Amino acid sequence: MKRIVITILSVLSFVQAHAQGQFTIEVPGVVATGERFRLVFTATDLPHETFHPPQIQNFTVLAGPTTSTMNRMEYINGRRTQSRSISYTYILEAREPGKFTIDEASIVSDNVTYKTRPVTVEVIQSADKAVRERKEEPATATASIADEDVFLRLSVSKSRVVKGEPLTATLKLYTRVNVAGAEDVRFPEFNGFWSQEVYAPHQIEWQRENVGGEIYQTATLRSYVLLPQQTGNIRIDPSEIVCVIQVRNTRRGQSLLDEFFDTYQTVRKRVVAPPVTVTVRDLPVGAPASFKGAVGKYSLQTMLGKDSVSAHDAVSLYVTITGEGNINLLETPVVQFPPDFEVYDAKITDNFRSTEGTFSGSKTFEYPVIPRSHGAFTISPVEFTYYDIAARQYKTLRSNPLVIEVSKSTEIGVYTGMYPPTAHRRSVESLGQDIRYIYTSRPVWNKKGSCYTGSMYYYLALFAILVGSGMAYLGLNKRRERRSDAVRVRNSRANKVARARLKTAGEYMKQQRFEGYYEELNRALWGYIADKLALSQADSSRERIEEILRERQVDESLIDDYTRLIESCEFARYAPDPGQLEKERIFERAVTVISKMEQALK
Repeated sequence: MKRIVITILSVLSFVQAHAQGQFTIEVPGVVATGERFRLVFTATDLPHETFHPPQIQNFTVLAGPTTSTMNRMEYINGRRTQSRSISYTYILEAREPGKFTIDEASIVSDNVTYKTRPVTVEVIQSADKAVRERKEEPATATASIADEDVFLRLSVSKSRVVKGEPLTATLKLYTRVNVAGAEDVRFPEFNGFWSQEVYAPHQIEWQRENVGGEIYQTATLRSYVLLPQQTGNIRIDPSEIVCVIQVRNTRRGQSLLDEFFDTYQTVRKRVVAPPVTVTVRDLPVGAPASFKGAVGKYSLQTMLGKDSVSAHDAVSLYVTITGEGNINLLETPVVQFPPDFEVYDAKITDNFRSTEGTFSGSKTFEYPVIPRSHGAFTISPVEFTYYDIAARQYKTLRSNPLVIEVSKSTEIGVYTGMYPPTAHRRSVESLGQDIRYIYTSRPVWNKKGSCYTGSMYYYLALFAILVGSGMAYLGLNKRRERRSDAVRVRNSRANKVARARLKTAGEYMKQQRFEGYYEELNRALWGYIADKLALSQADSSRERIEEILRERQVDESLIDDYTRLIESCEFARYAPDPGQLEKERIFERAVTVISKMEQALK
């Protein structure tokens, strides 16, 4: 027995170790002719590995494979986790345009072979000038970003669908300039569609794509699954985003050394995704009576919780619909039960997910029933009709009839047909007296002190209530007037809201949550000055804020400190971690500059 236990534990540890291991490939999807790029194979948590490289054709191997090892150890809630990864890197150069496949590579670890999937790399013809020449402008001038340098696009998987047919909408950003951040994002509103957001990344992931023969960096901002709820040409309104772009400006100094240093200028450009129109056709006429709007491809299954029960015992009928389509909007099927059954509302259990632009899974309807008499009963077949998109016709699913045996109940006092099923059964209570007689004599009334109603204290209480009500009305009316002044409310709450956000940012800094720290600090700075100056979101720009602060005669150095701190926070959100000391310095600057601005705007 001891040997068996040791063997089982060894097998489980081996399976667990290999269940966490993986072998991946990383390579850009699009490159230009003459461009050099990296091909990286990474083995994670695979001990004693032996690497078998792929056959690389149509590319020039400049170097590789070079091996690098990384060990990582983490302590989370007192528990230590350790991982080890080995990377095999090639430096390749594209020779001629076309689409070429890099075959699978394999690695053997403890007699287990892991393989990567073959990947296709598209090589496009490089432009006449590898780097676009742009006019050098002074750092104070506004750099010009062309519309083709950065743009937004909303694409749908289908432009012609029927009512209820799922489709996917994807919002992507395309750029060939250095986008450092985004502001004032307005995602599309899908009027006429039932929509569900299926992809919303916390951190943008950039990929390379071929757009019109040029390489762009693309990022998927949002992805939705749509279900059209009306027919006709439905227009999806444009989406907007303000891109924060870092533009390099070459210094022109007085000495030769100044030519080697560049500065970066922050430029904001609003990009708009063009509207998209989806044509939605109505479903064909002649739908069966059991059709309730299901579109897709489904299967039907029915079953009883028990085949035999006693009278007055509960039993459930389960109707499960499995498939893909608008399964999330399916209505409860109609089930015909025998008249002697007491039926309750159906309970719905959803088990579906969004995959590949549609919803797939199952939906179970549980019908609780109670048979009130004994015998053999037959539940009529359940019918479910859906519109098959591929076949372009209605299809009706019909289950088999279900037979249930109901035996007589042995419970004392149960329903036997002498009283209706809805009657409540309760035991008879024996009271001391069944009949109470009416009093025939005249009652004797005794005087018990003076009456409060009509006394002096009664009228004094009424007067106090009236005076208190009047004062409360005047106070509430004055409070309502103060709250109706939105500008005054925002101005009074600006410092309190900013301090709350600074407190949250300080907690993020202690937790070393880099992205959340700068985001909350940026919100504190922008939110405070917008509330203090009563600016809307559309008017909250740097130029407008500087103009209003100068009108209110705020010190020019304080204005510069405030705006530069906002720029530092925005840039730091997308820059490498500058270290704990730099984050604490920026936090102290934010507290100081908000306090000074509060004194200046009083």
